[in-house]
Amino acid sequence: MTMQPKTIDAALSGGVCARNLTKSFEHEVLSQVSLDLRPGEVLALTGPSGAGKTTLARILAGLERPDSGTLAFGGRDALPLTPGQRDVQLMFESYALYPHLSVVENTMSPLVAAHVRSGRKRDKARDATNRATTEAVLELLEIAHLGHRLPAELSGGQKQRVALARALVREGALLILDEPISHLDAKLRHKLRGELRQRISRRASPSLWITPDGVEALSVGDRVAVLSHGRIEQVGTPEEVWQRPANMAVARLLGDPAMNLIPLRRDAAAATPTLGMPGMSLALDDRLSALAARATGDRVVLGIRPDALDLAAHADMAEAHGEIYANEPFGKHAIVTVQLKGGQIVKAKGSMPWAAELGGGIGEGIGRPVRLKIRQEAALLFDHEDERNLGFLK
Repeated sequence: MTMQPKTIDAALSGGVCARNLTKSFEHEVLSQVSLDLRPGEVLALTGPSGAGKTTLARILAGLERPDSGTLAFGGRDALPLTPGQRDVQLMFESYALYPHLSVVENTMSPLVAAHVRSGRKRDKARDATNRATTEAVLELLEIAHLGHRLPAELSGGQKQRVALARALVREGALLILDEPISHLDAKLRHKLRGELRQRISRRASPSLWITPDGVEALSVGDRVAVLSHGRIEQVGTPEEVWQRPANMAVARLLGDPAMNLIPLRRDAAAATPTLGMPGMSLALDDRLSALAARATGDRVVLGIRPDALDLAAHADMAEAHGEIYANEPFGKHAIVTVQLKGGQIVKAKGSMPWAAELGGGIGEGIGRPVRLKIRQEAALLFDHEDERNLGFLK
């Protein structure tokens, strides 16, 4: 009789270590992906649609096999293990609910399955405990009143919460949440983000929270991993990834609105180090001047967040000139889109009084000339050729 690998015990699982995972279908989906998930941590994995996030989740859960690379749970090879033996709690982006089971039965199914696998007979005390655990999770997700319904009787957001409840109801060796709150309304998303983060951070095993929303990733992860075109671009704390994005791919993903990326060319004729384009001329401070000198050519990309663009009080203070393209008030703050004279679109973010100076409410001030000043202490420079943050280069 062939011996089957033993299931990894959640209490002994330790961390998850993936090294050089590669996977191709008709084209390469993952390329040399390496990640560590530490015991008890929440790692937020973010990236645009098609980056390979769900494929990575399926490999970790055992639903796909990598073409190459290694995967270890608690220092032990996990690749020979079946999905059931890995003891991964996976919330599918597609929900994958049992259509013939009620909300309560769907949610409780991992607890029942674990009991069956243990070989122990069911008893009233165990059933009561399972029921109480299930009801507590459904209360957290505000769907306890739907417990008797079948999936066909639920809305898309309700189905998503049932799938989430089923993943949360017990602790395994690894929890994977694939876009767990993406289809919920904004108010509930905001509420659940903090409550879910608090709940899963109490687990002894690691958790992987997958989201295409870079801001959500920053708010829920102990660390954030950015995946783009099947490659890990950067892994770090939320503060590290936000303040020092490794390249333009990371910078584009994080922020709402995202960082402005403005292609500029070094002005060789200027008396001081200067970057320019039609409608913009930036005399560099010492820090940015040193970074610009690291570029492979005479072109760089200025990275500046919307809240680091100020309205210039006088024309001689302005470093960028353009006109208002759009004005979006959001209560306490507003986002003003400016089209520079060279055609480049940038977004500036500020208080409502600041926005009023530019043109007031929606539809007002469109086409009005505007002058902007850049806070250089908040600016980054990226290499135009390879898109790397020049602050990371030696």
